[in-house]
Formats: sequence, structure tokens, C-alpha cells
Amino acid sequence: MAPAQQPTPNKDFYLNPLAQIYLLAKQLVKVLIGGRGFSKSFVNGISIIMKVAQLPRSRGIFLGATYTQILTNTLLPMKAAWSWFEYVEGVHYVIGKKPPSFFDKPYQPPDRYENVITWWNGTTVILGSMDRPQLLRGGNNDWVITDEALLVNKTKYDQIIVPSLRGSHTLLKGKVGHLAEEFTSSAPYGSLGSWLWDYEALAKNPENDTFFIIGTSYHNRVVLGDEVLARWKRTMAPVIYLIEVLSKRLNQFGSLFYPSLKGVHWYTDSFDYGYIDTLGMDIQPDAIDARWDKDYNKDLPIHISHDWGANNFITIDQEHKQPFEIRFINVMHVSHPDILDDLAKKFCTYYKHHKHRVVYQWGDKSGTKKEGNAKLSYFDQFGDILRKEGWTVIRKKTGDVAHLERHRFISRLHREDDTRLPIIRHNANRCNDLRIALESAPMKDGQKDKASERNPNIKPQHATHLTDAYDYRLYHAYAKITKESSYSSPVTFGA
Repeated sequence: MAPAQQPTPNKDFYLNPLAQIYLLAKQLVKVLIGGRGFSKSFVNGISIIMKVAQLPRSRGIFLGATYTQILTNTLLPMKAAWSWFEYVEGVHYVIGKKPPSFFDKPYQPPDRYENVITWWNGTTVILGSMDRPQLLRGGNNDWVITDEALLVNKTKYDQIIVPSLRGSHTLLKGKVGHLAEEFTSSAPYGSLGSWLWDYEALAKNPENDTFFIIGTSYHNRVVLGDEVLARWKRTMAPVIYLIEVLSKRLNQFGSLFYPSLKGVHWYTDSFDYGYIDTLGMDIQPDAIDARWDKDYNKDLPIHISHDWGANNFITIDQEHKQPFEIRFINVMHVSHPDILDDLAKKFCTYYKHHKHRVVYQWGDKSGTKKEGNAKLSYFDQFGDILRKEGWTVIRKKTGDVAHLERHRFISRLHREDDTRLPIIRHNANRCNDLRIALESAPMKDGQKDKASERNPNIKPQHATHLTDAYDYRLYHAYAKITKESSYSSPVTFGA
């Protein structure tokens, strides 16, 4: 059953010119690199309703790096796009449930509907992700749209998605958009998503049937406004601004304090969908706690490392023995007017279901100080709040370490060339602030350049605060294993 006429966009509808060019491109493979606030998710929403119009009864995939990313970040702006075109949920489409009997049937119906959007004319959209490949197996697909493609593993994409693009019915063959692959993404950085740049070269040859376009946040100036763009320029670390706003292609930004930190040290397969699926499709942000995280072990103690000051930060990790691995599972921070007590309560709330309620505290020696007439040090102030919630808190080694010594040892850890030392892994979903801070921490004159901490225009969580907490945790716990007073490093300093 179809409406009498195709809905038209609201008269106040606006879409920036580069987004329009991308949507109108007819190539079979299309790539859009867009800055923050470019409206990439909105564009994906329009791409889907174009497939609905062009390929009724088809079956397509909407792909994200994680399923949670789709549910919490992407689905809402896509639904906003459909609303602009006057499509109504429950009338024109349904999400996560079997469609009404009066909807047209797709050529290849899905086996389940929990992760499916079905449209009135039978067009079926499978919501899938690389951390839930089982949702993508089986069936023939007619098109795929990939969101935040830089986070998608290209090898897995080629293994799982590409073979499924073989068409669900011969009646769709030759129609516009059939067997299309579309990628929207923030700009790749270093090795993260670097495969997307390959399409730029492919697009220069018409025989490759590939379209590639780059847009910055400024291309969506009408929507974002000058005030937002100016604030981002003021508050973002320079390297992050160049990548996330201006979509610049950068492999490395000057001399780095963590030069051996690579893509292999980060993982995205961290969500426990056995639990998340019980919450349904309408997930509220305040429902998120440690039960969402399958990479964390509720039966192991938790290690916290602090960076103290006007803003307070903690890294959160667990030590695994088989194999010997330190897994950074989360980071947290509070900024003025919130205080250290608020950070402790934030931790307790997130990990309230933890079973082995033991916390080891690490950090620099300033945590042993008492503020003014306070009876407790920073360490004890934080620890006492946890103890009231039933945690056992154990203070570990504290103390300052020379920057060059930290740099050499942690570079050695990241290189993974000493089997006595643990391997280091980080949850890319929960530790995004840490990733930005680590990957943009500069080296200057053999020291970590901490100018970002004094720059009021850089967000504190993207400055070097978190990196210091990270350093102290790793150095104090594991440098002793090597029993060496100095370390060799292949890193050179300079411009």
C-alpha cells in the first residue's frame, strides 16, 4: 500500500550544497568525508529514503562500527530527516518489529525484525555493525550505507558485506542505486580509516564508477552558525580541529610523546548486547552503566589512576593474567563547578553492579596533599566515598617520573617487543577522550609539551591531563619488571 503521492520536504528544509552534490551523484560507490556537524547522519537518512523511492521491496544494510552507535547516535538524526520529508513512524515505516500486514512484502524478508526498519513499500533496512556480525549473515542485499566508516574494519567489511551485495531479485537489476556502496565519515587520522583515502584516487578514473567528496564543518555554516564554529576553533586541540572540523588529511602531527601507539592498541568490540537487547530500541543515556561493557570483568579488581587539579581525571583499567594484558576500559572526568567528590560518585554509579569491589589507586604525589584545613588528602577524599559504597580501596605507588623516562618506557610497552611486559589495549568507545589526548600529546625538547593544559581554548579532557594519569599507572606498575635504569628508543625528536 503506497501513499497517493510522494511526500515533499518541509518548506524550511535546508541541506548544504556539498551534501546535495553527494546525494545527487550517480556513481555506484560514493564516499563523503565531512567535518563535525556536517549533517552526515541526516544525509544518510535522505540516502535511505532515496533507496525507498528508487528500489521498492529491496533489502539494504545500514552499517555502523558498533550497534550501540547506531541506536544512541545515528538513528535519531536519520528519523529527523525522514520527518522533514513528512514520513511518519508507524505509518510509513516501523522500527524493530514485524510490519503491519498492509505493508508490501520485500523480495527477501528478514528472519527477525529486532534490528530492522521496514517501509510501507517493502523496502527493508537491516541495522548492522561489525561488533555484531551475526546480524549481517544470510540473505542477499541490494545496497549498503556505512556510517562513520573510518571506524569500520575494511578487511571485515570485504569479508562480510561485499559478498552479500548480490541482489535480492532480478527485477531490481539495473535500477538506480542497485548494488550501491556509500560511505560517510569523519576524516581518517593516521592508520584509523586510512583505507578511505584510497577512494579519492579511484574516483579520478571514470571507469571505477566512484565518487569522492570532502566537506568541512564550514560548509554547513548556515545550520551550525558562526558562534559554534568559532567556539570549536577556540576550544579544540589544534590537531583535532584540523581533522574533525577542517577534514584535513594528517598522518602525524609533529613529534609525538606516544609515537608507538597504533590502531592495533584500540578495539571497538566492547558492548554486551546480551544485556543491551533487553532495553529495547528506545535507549536513554542515563541507562548506560558497566553492564553495557563486555570487555570489563566484574570479578576482577579495578585500577584507577588520578590526575588532580581544578579539573579531576581518572583512567580505569583491569589487569588480566592470561594473556598478560592491561585493558583500559574507561575514563572519567569532572570540571568546575563539579569537584572530586562528584567524580567519585560518578564512578560508583557506573560500577554499582561490580562484584569484586576492590580498587587500586595510582597517581602522582600531589594526591597526598591536603587542601587548606582539610583532614583528608585527595587520595583519601576520593577513596572514602568509594568505601562508603562498599569498596575496598588500596593505595599503590605514587610519585613523579621524568618525562623522558616515561616516554621511553611507554614507547617500549606500545612496541610490544619485550615479552616480560603486558600488552596494552584500550576501549575505543569508552576511552575516546583518552585517545584524543594520547594521539595529540606533543614532544618538545625531550619533554611532554603540556601547553594544552594552560590553553583555555582546549577542552581539559583533550589536553595532557589524562595522559599523565595513564603514564603513572603504567610506569609505576610495570617499569620495575625490566629492572633496567635506561631504555633505548628508536624515536627521534625534531620537526
